[in-house]
Amino acid sequence: TVRLEPSCVAQQLGKHSRSLAIMQKVIVALAALNGASALVPAARHQARSSPLAAATLEVAPATSEALQTAANEARGLAMDSIAAAESGHLGLPLGAAEMGAVLFGQSMTFNPDQPTWINRDRFVLSAGHGSMFLYSWLHLAGYDLPKDEVANFRQWHAQTPGHPEFPNSEHTTPGIEATTGPLGAGISNCAGLAAASKMSAAMFNTDDHKIFDNHIFCMVGDGCLQEGVSAEASCFAAHEKLDNLIVLYDANDVTLDKMAEFTQSEDVGARYEAYGWDVITLLDGHDLKAIYEA
Repeated sequence: TVRLEPSCVAQQLGKHSRSLAIMQKVIVALAALNGASALVPAARHQARSSPLAAATLEVAPATSEALQTAANEARGLAMDSIAAAESGHLGLPLGAAEMGAVLFGQSMTFNPDQPTWINRDRFVLSAGHGSMFLYSWLHLAGYDLPKDEVANFRQWHAQTPGHPEFPNSEHTTPGIEATTGPLGAGISNCAGLAAASKMSAAMFNTDDHKIFDNHIFCMVGDGCLQEGVSAEASCFAAHEKLDNLIVLYDANDVTLDKMAEFTQSEDVGARYEAYGWDVITLLDGHDLKAIYEA
């Protein structure tokens, strides 16, 4: 098993680097980490970060330059593939690129050569319409998803359909942990994956051998958290104290029809605190160090 470092990711980079303006946005990282007091709302943490300075900011264990390069490469792959298909959603792949760099370059433990390794960390893109985010990072992280397939986005029989699909007779894309078309389905799947990992650990781990200790990472958007099924799954996760489940909320205040403020005005972070989740709010979703520490 390996934990991929950004230096490994950098070796996978193609020749389509580009500079993009850093877009300001907000993300909320949600994790049910309250242990025995999981249903007691935790204090809300807020951190305002300075603009990213890739040349000076150190993000252990690798340099921020490698992570930022990988983030920009992922953006380039998404732009090129969506433009070629003349179809697709650019917002999430562009806006959440630094989150992908931290996840696939630092935080997650996985082996692209053995994508079904049983104790791997799982990543589920609940906001499945932003599928080019996931395809770009699977390619850069070394999974068997060549650039030609990434460029073949949304084409007939391609391994990169419009929404991620769990391997089946039509698509066998490695690294896809769940089919995420309907909004809210992904985070609900993640609650189940986290519960299954906890059950496996309780059944098979011993004092001498820890077989299961993985984490489940999920990325959601505003639309995912508007769905009732996501609320039910999130309540279940808090009730069962699933501290191996981490959700990153891409809170860009945009929905398919128009700005989210026209249809919602709730404080999502406060709602999750009420469920029993620990909520960390980052005011700059591009701050690599802040994302890693969260």
